[in-house]
Amino acid sequence: MPRKSALESMMDFVQTYLSGKIDRMDFDLDFNDLLLQSYPTMRRQSPEIADCFVFYLSEEGYDQTLGMTDGEHKKLIRKQFAEFKSALSDGML
Repeated sequence: MPRKSALESMMDFVQTYLSGKIDRMDFDLDFNDLLLQSYPTMRRQSPEIADCFVFYLSEEGYDQTLGMTDGEHKKLIRKQFAEFKSALSDGML
């Protein structure tokens, strides 16, 4: 079985949160750590996609959630994840 790319692993983690399999606390505790571990590999595989992921999911997503309710948090992460996937599918990268 082929190993998942660093990007696929990060996308799976975000999707796991959005599907309700992990709660906000687990997401918040693990997101930055996983991103720090995955980013160098993501960057080697595709610098543009890695930076796009960081922009949409970290800078415009996770970093903006302080003080939000759980519902607002999930709504923003869902929106930013959709924006990232749209950028991928639109060929912007």
